[in-house]
Formats: sequence, C-alpha cells, structure tokens
Amino acid sequence: MFLKLFDSVKITRGATNSIILDTSTGFLQLIPIAFFDLLSNEHQNYSVLKKQLDKESLEALEEYLNFIIDNKLGIILSSKKELSTFKSVSEFKETPSYVDYLILDVNNSDVLNDVLIQQICDLRIKYLQIRFSELELNDIINIISKLNLLNDSSINEVSLVANYDLQLVTFIKENHYSISNKFLHFILHSSDEQDSQTLEHVQLSIIKNKINIPLSCGLIDLKNINLNRNFYLEAKQHNSCLNKKISIDVKGNIKNCPSMPQSFGNIKNTALENALNHPEFKKYWNLTKDLIEVCKDCEFRYICTDCRAYTEQTSFNNGLDTSKPLKCGYNPYTGEWEEWSTNPLKQKAIESYGMQDFIKKI
Repeated sequence: MFLKLFDSVKITRGATNSIILDTSTGFLQLIPIAFFDLLSNEHQNYSVLKKQLDKESLEALEEYLNFIIDNKLGIILSSKKELSTFKSVSEFKETPSYVDYLILDVNNSDVLNDVLIQQICDLRIKYLQIRFSELELNDIINIISKLNLLNDSSINEVSLVANYDLQLVTFIKENHYSISNKFLHFILHSSDEQDSQTLEHVQLSIIKNKINIPLSCGLIDLKNINLNRNFYLEAKQHNSCLNKKISIDVKGNIKNCPSMPQSFGNIKNTALENALNHPEFKKYWNLTKDLIEVCKDCEFRYICTDCRAYTEQTSFNNGLDTSKPLKCGYNPYTGEWEEWSTNPLKQKAIESYGMQDFIKKI
C-alpha cells in the first residue's frame, strides 16, 4: 500500500510546521512535520508501517491518509510497480526569453518612447508594469495611449499603478476596447471606495490603500502568497522576486528593482540589453529562499515573494545580502505572525531606508 501525491500537490517543511499545497485548486493547509516526513518518502509502504504502530499512532496515520484522499490530494496504490508508472514533471521550465519582466517607474511622459518600446520588443519581454508617480492626468493618459504600440510585441500583460482619479476611471471605461490588445490590469489606489470590474480584456481594481512608490514594495504577507505551480517551481531554483526582471526607476536608472541601490546605467544613454550584460546584473537571480537567513527555515518560502531591496541588513555572503526581508512579520521558529514595522529589532533598518513615515505606530 503506497500513497502517491498528485503532481500539482507540493509539500514544504519549515522549522515548526509544514504545509501541503495543491497548485491546481489553491488548497493550502498546515501539517505536522511528522506527516511531512511520511509524505516526502514516496516509497513508504503503509501496509508494513501500520503493523509497526500502536493503536494511537495507527489512528493518527489513518487520519492523515483520509485527509489526503478526502481532499483529493493523492491516491492509494497497491504496489511499487503501479507507483513507478507515475512520472513526475515537477521541473521548472525556463522561458527562452532573456528577461521576462520590466518595471517602469514614471514621473514624466517622455519615458515610454519609440526607442524603449523597440527595446521591449527586441528583448521579448512578457510582463510590463508601469507605476505612475506624481504625474498629471493628461500625461498618464498620454502614456496609456501609447500601449497600442506594443500590440505586435511578446507582451502578455501590462499592469498600471496610479493614484485614483475619477477622470482616469472614465477614460479607461470609455476607451478600454482601443487602448491595447493585451491584457491590461489597472490598479488605482488611495480611493474612498473599493471596487473591481472586468471590461473585456481590461481588469480595473480600485483599492483604498495608498501605494507609496517605491517604498510600498517588498511586503511579505499571507494575502500576497502565490499558489501558482510555475511560481512554486521557479522559487525552488531562482529568486522569486528578481529572476529575469529588469527595472527603470523614476530617474531613468536601470536596476534589478527600482528600490535597489545599484544602477547599471541610465536609459537615456544605456540600452536595456547592455545593462543586462553587466557581469553583476544577474547576481541575485539565483538566490533562492533556501539561501536566505530565516527564510530557509520557513514553510512558506516557495509561495511568497522575496525582497532584496528592503532587508533586515543582518547577513551577507559573498557580496550578496542574504538577510530576511524587512517587511516580513512571520517567525517560522514560533509559527506566529506579528506586525513587522513595530518589531524593535527592525527599527535600525527602517531608519536606514527612511521608512519612518510609512509604518504603523506602536
């Protein structure tokens, strides 16, 4: 008697707890470490094991097995031969593109010009995020109107982050069909009301929370976890935030992330491809959570994002910041969450990043 988890089902061990996740349904559950140890041994013969257990342990085992079957997380097989017919395809498949993500922080309407658009097309970028900062409505609309120049590109999705403005909402609703043929996601923050609408290939999300660009980046929270199978597999091999990502900050500096200090040239005189070829540009791309302090002992490490821009600044290895993300309040050694910004041990890092005005007060 053997137990085979479905290929979409992933298990991760932490210091105190473990999790089981079905990436096809979004099912997520904390499980005891003892149960993880059983599940991680695919060749465990449960018929033999049952004969070795006392009554209380046997009841617990039956409960575990029923949990798997009842939640459609796996199946019971009768032999090793039957088990061998199942082939695992749990390997992350690299995309052929050199870089997949571009974050563009904008404070003037001249940034998204013909030269940059051509570079986006040449690099076969798939995801573009444009974040508007202190820009007049007419300038925002001007940039949005240029998105149709990307219609023949490899872009799959464009997300746009801007301050809520009723006139902007009206423009989006009246022109959503002609702005672009790509999937568009407008995130409008600092609104009095919360709303979400779908307009053909355009998603409009209106939220109350204020997004302070770029200081709002890097928040680690259960609400922000990613239960996608490809994300899980990628996070086991690469950095879950910076892999295949390039950014341009409000000053035109080309970086891994707009919030990071190191620049690899300015878009005014440096092509994105030249910045990517800098020997240090990709240095964080393969820094997995298994190599980051505290995160390496966390059961959520393959489903939450990372942040190398804002960290606790406590650990460095071979020139890389391997410290826990500053904006994470989870302690895997106690299994408890707390408000990250009020943690006394984080105050020095908070001050160094100048975040005092953006945190919760004790």
